[in-house]
Amino acid sequence: MAGSKRPSFLKRQKEQARLARAAEKREARRARKHAKSLGVPSDASDEEPTAMEQEGDLPADEEPAGDEA
Repeated sequence: MAGSKRPSFLKRQKEQARLARAAEKREARRARKHAKSLGVPSDASDEEPTAMEQEGDLPADEEPAGDEA
């Protein structure tokens, strides 16, 4: 009887994360489509932050000051 066992914990965790990302993408797409049909201009603040913003990296010219001693 192959296939009767449940997937391992880590595989199940990865599957749940993948399903959550897919649902989030679907919802975002649905919201954009709905806003577009209403004629609402798209707002850049609703978009996902870029990889640089997520990691907190700043370009060299925008480094926070304070360690200049």
